Amino acid sequence: MAAQPAERRDYYRQGEPSITPAGLRVPPPARRAPIHDEPVSVHGRPPVMWLLAAHGRSGAGTLAQIWAPAGDARRGWPAADRHRGVAVVCRTDRDGLDAAHDLLLQAAAGLTGGCTLLGLVLVPDAPGPLPKTLRRRADVVASAAPSVWRIPYIPDLRTHAQSELAVWSPKEPDPLPPTRMRALTPSTTAPHPELAAIGRDIFTAARIAAGR
Repeated sequence: MAAQPAERRDYYRQGEPSITPAGLRVPPPARRAPIHDEPVSVHGRPPVMWLLAAHGRSGAGTLAQIWAPAGDARRGWPAADRHRGVAVVCRTDRDGLDAAHDLLLQAAAGLTGGCTLLGLVLVPDAPGPLPKTLRRRADVVASAAPSVWRIPYIPDLRTHAQSELAVWSPKEPDPLPPTRMRALTPSTTAPHPELAAIGRDIFTAARIAAGR
């Protein structure tokens, strides 16, 4: 039976990470994502890239809906699936960053069941720049990832259900960015251009990882 990650986590800091002989910090088991022992993908074409939510409401589900090649890893490492390239997704508040850091440390210790960590996806928790303390924390967390993708704040994503959002596919041309003569297209009509560009970048990273 596949491991079932808990729906709720407290990003408590109880328990300090252990240190391996190689000097790697490893979070305690309660702060790691489980490793699925059965495929997460059971219907249709298997995802080429996986989005692993570091915590609830990280935005991973929304991004998986928008990016056609992506799948929501359901809070665990998809070790039994055909493709096993994974991007960790978190909000940029303190709890989200701490949760993501735990998963990045887990990956660095090789405790992913053979999944490949593609990088970290940072989803803004509010409009505007991060406060200095959060910016510093984000930089520390990002340093543990092989790549970092920063999602822009897109106001109209708040007003639509996931099922209403336009889907990006690598088989189609990316949406054109807005100009003085061309307004930004609503997210129900076409994905935000920056989302399309990030999706293509992660897709490329996943394809490269799968070919190794």
